[in-house]
Amino acid sequence: MGRKRKDPVQPPTVQADGELKRLLIGRPSLAGVVWLVAIAMVIGVSVGYLVYRAMGPTDASMGQPPSDPGAQWQARLLQNPKDVEALLRLAHIHLDQQQLDSAESLYQRVLVIEPKNTEAITHMGTVLLGRGQVDAALALYNEALTIDPRYIHALWDKASLLQQVKKDYVGAIRVWESFIEIVGPESQDGKTAQGFIAEARKAMGAGSPAGGKS
Repeated sequence: MGRKRKDPVQPPTVQADGELKRLLIGRPSLAGVVWLVAIAMVIGVSVGYLVYRAMGPTDASMGQPPSDPGAQWQARLLQNPKDVEALLRLAHIHLDQQQLDSAESLYQRVLVIEPKNTEAITHMGTVLLGRGQVDAALALYNEALTIDPRYIHALWDKASLLQQVKKDYVGAIRVWESFIEIVGPESQDGKTAQGFIAEARKAMGAGSPAGGKS
């Protein structure tokens, strides 16, 4: 699952694009490696949260032999190509496996059927984040939250992006606080969010940049 801050002197996406180009031509800088690691962390945490909440325990955790996690959803789509739940579940699996193109295609199919589906919009943002399109991802998280300000997946993903990638700690704290208001401070998720807030405040105290538009 914070807004309205001043722009940083040098937008993170400008730095990101340059670092991505260096990585693609085989001369990564330290900043580029750190930046991609930050994005990988955001996607990993985001998808992990999604899978845990949306899909429940896996076959392995239940003592069953592993199976194709997408098989049941593919079978449902053969029966009904417009089955939104099956499209979303299969897209989430592809996103978890870093199959960004196939995940994007499935989310797009959902949005043709339901243009304001906040789940598809949010995770399309995570697809874009996986490609290094940080501001475009943030725009989709904001779009989802405009439709439903209490959609916890968009709040989680937006806060993670602001904190881990943009280093906008003020903005991240604000979003984490909104997230906690919904899930409750005593819930597991609420306590996790409080831990991120503590990390953000520690980073701010160490003199890290706190500004940024979100």
